[in-house]
Amino acid sequence: MTAPDRPGLRPKPPPPEPRSGHGTLDRYFSLRARRSTWRREIVAGASTFLALSYIVVVNPAVLGQAGIPRAAAFFATAAVGGLATMAMGLWARLPFAVAPGMEMNAMIAFSVVGALAYTWPEALGMVFWSGVAMLAVSLLRLREAVIDAIPRRMRTALAAAVGTFIGLVGLQIAHLVVTSDGRLSGLGDWTGSPAVALYVGLAVALGLDALGARAAAVLGGIAAAALYCAFAGVTTGPGPDGLHGGGAALLRFDLTVIADPKAWSVILVLFALDFFGSIAKVVGLSAGTPLQDGTGQVPGMRQALLVDAGATVAGSAAGSTSFVAFVESAVGIRAGARTGIAAVVTGLLLFSCLFLGPLLAHVPVEATTGALVFVAVKMLTALRPVRTDRLGLAVTAAAVVTTVATLAIDQAMAAAFVVSTGASVLRGRRPHPALWVTTLVLTASVLLQYLSL
Repeated sequence: MTAPDRPGLRPKPPPPEPRSGHGTLDRYFSLRARRSTWRREIVAGASTFLALSYIVVVNPAVLGQAGIPRAAAFFATAAVGGLATMAMGLWARLPFAVAPGMEMNAMIAFSVVGALAYTWPEALGMVFWSGVAMLAVSLLRLREAVIDAIPRRMRTALAAAVGTFIGLVGLQIAHLVVTSDGRLSGLGDWTGSPAVALYVGLAVALGLDALGARAAAVLGGIAAAALYCAFAGVTTGPGPDGLHGGGAALLRFDLTVIADPKAWSVILVLFALDFFGSIAKVVGLSAGTPLQDGTGQVPGMRQALLVDAGATVAGSAAGSTSFVAFVESAVGIRAGARTGIAAVVTGLLLFSCLFLGPLLAHVPVEATTGALVFVAVKMLTALRPVRTDRLGLAVTAAAVVTTVATLAIDQAMAAAFVVSTGASVLRGRRPHPALWVTTLVLTASVLLQYLSL
């Protein structure tokens, strides 16, 4: 009798794969290959929606400052965002939500329309042309070439920047920090109702996570929402009015703005924000997850980049600013999202907001803060940079510090590329040509933002 055949010494069988159903849909979404289940994907998709649902209310409010009809901005956010997110799930088969980027809508409202005095149709025309440029470079696979050239240490730095950004968003919504002109300007109220909602949501999420609950973040958000409504009351202000007035900005963009040389710098900045912001978010969100294959690449990347570029073009036609892969997708990924099924669920819920608009006014945005900070903490603590790699640590530190200082993912990416490329040159190494070009373009776009806008 050999040792493995003796009682008590037989090797343990491998754990069974999760039961996820069979058939065409299972194979199409690679559900079993990524060791996921329908239930897990549905819960994760709902978690992503709850984390980003604030954008349906906030985006129309911000764009309303630029004169864009709020009903139209709401329609564009819910309809285009919902359809694009479903396309992300069905075509790219990735669990990323697509929605208007907060950095873009603030730039349009307060810089392009507010400071530069362009009309909102002209601003939407600039968004359209930046989206067309995004489609062109995505079809030419230029973004994929940049992503493929990003070294491992840079991917860790981008993941750290995305995690930091998510945490800062939560702190900002909870009023724990104050921003001015898109920059941190000080500390806020750490004892008010929004702050307490964050504390409760974070504590519940951390406690449930310690017990092994996959939906810890969303359950923490529900607990925070209940407590917030109990003590702060239910919001009674006016909310989105469903489909009424949704076509007020349809095809109202001014495409002739491309003939104005002064508008070219704005289009370039919008393009750079979208181009590099999407790269940073996709790389950061997928880092260290089963979404990456054995070579560190993300299957479905090209389709994902085409979806967000197409959403920007469609969004500008409907009345919104650029659409991007939303960082709040990290909440769903943390809850177990591994396939496009989660994105389909998120997209359906986002699209359903068109018919549930009046109810959204009663949903406390502050309830999402605990989930956002929880995911940020888990993302940052999950990073495993090599301690002996001083350059990698320096690149990560540069990305994190820049994110805190600027609240801008693209600028954090620029800092990481400048430090990495510069250090390689000083060491006598030759960086990949794509890294040289990316570093130069990123640096130019950041300088252009500060000099022109």
